[in-house]
Amino acid sequence: MKMTDILIWLAILPSAVLIGRVLRLDKVEGEPIGLLVRTFLLGCLTCFPASILESIGDNLLMGLVSTRLGYSLGMYLVVVPLAEEGLKYLAMRNVRKNPAFNYTFDGIVYGVMASLGFATLENLFYVLGLFDVGVAVARAFLSVPLHCVCGVFMGYYYGIAHRHKALGNQSQARANSVLALLVPMIIHGLYDFSLDTEDSLITLAGFAFTVVMFLLAINRVRTSSRNDEAFWGGYQPVVAPMMSPTAAPVAPSVAASVSPTAVQQPQQEWQPVPDEWQSQQPAAPIDDQSRSFNNKW
Repeated sequence: MKMTDILIWLAILPSAVLIGRVLRLDKVEGEPIGLLVRTFLLGCLTCFPASILESIGDNLLMGLVSTRLGYSLGMYLVVVPLAEEGLKYLAMRNVRKNPAFNYTFDGIVYGVMASLGFATLENLFYVLGLFDVGVAVARAFLSVPLHCVCGVFMGYYYGIAHRHKALGNQSQARANSVLALLVPMIIHGLYDFSLDTEDSLITLAGFAFTVVMFLLAINRVRTSSRNDEAFWGGYQPVVAPMMSPTAAPVAPSVAASVSPTAVQQPQQEWQPVPDEWQSQQPAAPIDDQSRSFNNKW
């Protein structure tokens, strides 16, 4: 096998392993292959506009900032994470109106697909450009898992946001949508800044931070897989019909003088649901086996 082939496999294999692990934990229903591939390819394509945005940001910072620390803070805490995570966020959002995107864990699946699409192509550029096995191995244990971690948290909050939207909780939906972008940006920014700094202690702390976030992401994926929830009615809030009694309760003094066979229990029936409420009912019946929503995220 040629050296080029070895490097290509080393660049692709980490993403393939991580994607396989996440897909195996999507236990309620599998996702359409076409949608998975499309999200992955969109993630790959975000590499190109991201590099353009980062180049623009680099030129702006070089003209505005006179110190290395100021440049590093601006470049690696703002420009790079905003460009890369922002574009991956847009790539993931291609599934937002697809009927297959109907469980909270699906958010993690598509977040990881978009993020690792980006990571795979970026990894190929780095590994083949430097033509170094050491670079391929180092990125397999650091950079690629870092992108996967960002995708997990991005998809987790995005899935929770859509469930709140389906239930009509617009404020919670907006808050989790913001977290879906903000949390990956913070993780990515701190990692990049720790690698760029000249302080070895900060660099070591960055490596430790990456390991801790990877362990937290593993726990988040497993917990979300166990507590997976349907969106319950797509984009329409669930509205329960009202109930009203049709008979008044029998007074105790009267009930005592009547034989048990003659006493009729108060009956209840559903009031007719107004026409305008019909569109607000769930699109599909709730699965009797659905678990209660775990909001301890």
